[in-house]
Amino acid sequence: MDEDVITTSSPSSAAILAAIRDAGGVSRADLAARTGLSKAIVSERVRWLVESGLVEETGANASTGGRRGTALSLNRSRGVVAAAEVAMTHIQVTVYSLAHELLWEERVPVSMRQGPGVVLGELEEAIGRGLAATEAHLPLCGIGVGIAGPVEFETGRTIHPPVHPDWHDQPVRDRLQDRFGVPARVDNEVNLMALAERTVGKGREVRDLLVIKLGSWVGAGLISNGKLHRGAQGSAGSLVTSQGGDQIAEQAELLAKSGRSPRLAAAVEAGQEITAQLVVECAQRGDAACRELLDKAAEHIGQVLSVVVDFFNPATIVVTGRMAAGNDLLARIRETIYGRSLALATRDLQIVPSALGDEAASLGAALMIIDEITSAQLLTRTAVQLSGSLR
Repeated sequence: MDEDVITTSSPSSAAILAAIRDAGGVSRADLAARTGLSKAIVSERVRWLVESGLVEETGANASTGGRRGTALSLNRSRGVVAAAEVAMTHIQVTVYSLAHELLWEERVPVSMRQGPGVVLGELEEAIGRGLAATEAHLPLCGIGVGIAGPVEFETGRTIHPPVHPDWHDQPVRDRLQDRFGVPARVDNEVNLMALAERTVGKGREVRDLLVIKLGSWVGAGLISNGKLHRGAQGSAGSLVTSQGGDQIAEQAELLAKSGRSPRLAAAVEAGQEITAQLVVECAQRGDAACRELLDKAAEHIGQVLSVVVDFFNPATIVVTGRMAAGNDLLARIRETIYGRSLALATRDLQIVPSALGDEAASLGAALMIIDEITSAQLLTRTAVQLSGSLR
């Protein structure tokens, strides 16, 4: 098999695999039409992909007048990837098949403010638990991680996250590769949310997409012409405003102390932590001071995004994060954008909440690493690994 890998793994194999991954259930004739490769080349490359364990034949396609072709899909039972989101207050760790089907997940309550030693140690242990639950005959092929903070994508190192000084210049990618012996990739979590929205979420029908996360800070992920746009150093979309969740929580504490918000004051007396999510909940229950605070924050966020809308001209904006759960907040952001941006930029603009839930970033991390290990650069390595597991 190894000699076959050397002669058959090529950019054309990666292109065919990408077409199978994007479409699913395609025939060899479909692949020839999609890639522009000859039927002979497609047949040879598909044979190699099937033998390596990357692709499986899943039955016959519906007839279009001639002989029915055999449907091809990514193999769901040969390899796995581990994927995780390192968020401010927790890590979400998952294991996916190569067809990005969720096999295992776990949420670990740990704060980034505890420092990288604690958080990354918990991440490695959780990945180990996930592999123990799924690894009977499924080798680990790669690891993808999204982090709530700036990440230099080419090196996989965190750059000055403001939560803890020790997070600066952490070699997260190299640490995971050394620990598990497989390729790893690390990116900002909002970039990966954008990748998930583009692939399986509300952005899959558009080419230009903006994903906004309303969290401790306000961050953005950009899909331009169907591709994730990271920028020169990986910092594109680092859209931090003064009205993220941390700032809202600070202002809410002042409201509680002043007595202007009875609900927040009661929460403080009960020993409850003041968070942006609590402010959203109080506003939804009729607290006028909390509603005013969120209105001002939404207007500020909308003003910042209106500049981005004029500059980038997305077809869709997907808003995610727990703060986005309040329809009033999203409605105020939408109203501000429509009122301040160019009429042409907003004529067909859709501004919608995400439907992917809390798993969006870890799903995006899985999609990122699957793309990486099935690229022309790493396809040979992945094929050798999977073919070895078949022996």
